[in-house]
Amino acid sequence: MFYPTNRFWYPLLILAALSATTAGVLYFIPSFRIYYDPARLVILGSLSFWALLGILDAITIPRKKRFYVERKTDRIFSQGFRHHVTLDVHVKRTIQGRFRVKVADHEFDRAKQYGMPFTGRFRRGINSLSYRIRISKRGLYPFRHVYLTCYSLIGLMRKIHVLPCETDVRVYPDLKAISRYLLLARKSHLGLMGVRKFRRRGGDQEFERLRDYTRDDEFRHIDWKATARNQRLIVREYEMNRNQSVLFLVDCGRTMTAMDDAQSYLDYAINGSLLLSAVAERQQDRVGFLAFSNRVLRYVKPARNSRERIIQAAYDLEADYTESDYEGAFRFLNTVLRKRTLLILLTTIIDDRTADMVHAYLGTLSGKHLPFAVMLNPPDLHHSLDKPPSTLDEAFFQSNVADYLLWKAELQQKLKNRGVLVMDTLPEDLNAGIINEYLRIKARNLL
Repeated sequence: MFYPTNRFWYPLLILAALSATTAGVLYFIPSFRIYYDPARLVILGSLSFWALLGILDAITIPRKKRFYVERKTDRIFSQGFRHHVTLDVHVKRTIQGRFRVKVADHEFDRAKQYGMPFTGRFRRGINSLSYRIRISKRGLYPFRHVYLTCYSLIGLMRKIHVLPCETDVRVYPDLKAISRYLLLARKSHLGLMGVRKFRRRGGDQEFERLRDYTRDDEFRHIDWKATARNQRLIVREYEMNRNQSVLFLVDCGRTMTAMDDAQSYLDYAINGSLLLSAVAERQQDRVGFLAFSNRVLRYVKPARNSRERIIQAAYDLEADYTESDYEGAFRFLNTVLRKRTLLILLTTIIDDRTADMVHAYLGTLSGKHLPFAVMLNPPDLHHSLDKPPSTLDEAFFQSNVADYLLWKAELQQKLKNRGVLVMDTLPEDLNAGIINEYLRIKARNLL
């Protein structure tokens, strides 16, 4: 269907207004009434000519079958980062050699496009245009159409073509953080991420490699012969215990639906799990993954080099508003886990019911496995105590927050008394904190 543009409507409205004014003057002034009928014919002829010109101009618009679209995207999309998308529009022979267009790609919620819609001119052959898109939520995003608006030769008419172009894009968790960790690890600059070094107990006999000295290294690890040969300080690096098992237990129930300004608690938990899986892979440990809410949602058996399988299993997980079934999750674990494993539970505990279940089920595993409870602390509650209250309502609110934090501290002590490792952290501090705790466990041979 053709749609008139402003270039068609504005002259038509001006012509209609002038015609109405002229006809009125000729009709109501007796001395000019003899010119009324000729003027009416001129007006009708002018309007008919303009309408006919619009119809003839519409013929110059290329038809839909003259176009074919290909979409090229990055192979991997990472949540919250800008990625490139390229559209190649193939144009067959048309009446117009160059014609004006407006291109808009398929849009989604929680996705922002930069450089789209595109306005310009196309020619015969292949017309390439690119833009960047940032998607703030994990999951599968199916691109289905490209909307192409073509304008006529004079610009009086336009037509919108909906061109099929199907592309499925999978948006994965924050993979950029993993790349940054691996880069800093190769350069021995992990301190920039807040990762600390831990002195190992009884593990310094297994030599791993030589590398350049950094400010955090111990002097007793300096290899003086290698230092003399290279004319710079070289240290010996010793390996930790390897071939151990790590399993992430990610709660996808109602408590993980909470969000801060950036993302949900479940996103933080998944991103932290993937980053620590990269750390564990460098230690040659076996890594597994289990997500659960009112049932077991995904399970990846602990194995070496399982990070890709974990990414595929976790990229489209979403927290729901059901109560998490800890009993079913741990019963499932008892049937699939035989070897002693570091069980890392990532959850948010805000009520007595969840606290009792975590205390009951994690405590029973402390002999067979090494349970580790990672509890995400709401940032708004944590920061509400930074300054003294100014009103009575703020005083009551801070009093309730203090009671909640005291209750959390008592829960943490109960878990520690049953042999459970505990970390209470803000979501934005999760990555560095969980890596440091893992390295401390490895250094002290707790597993």
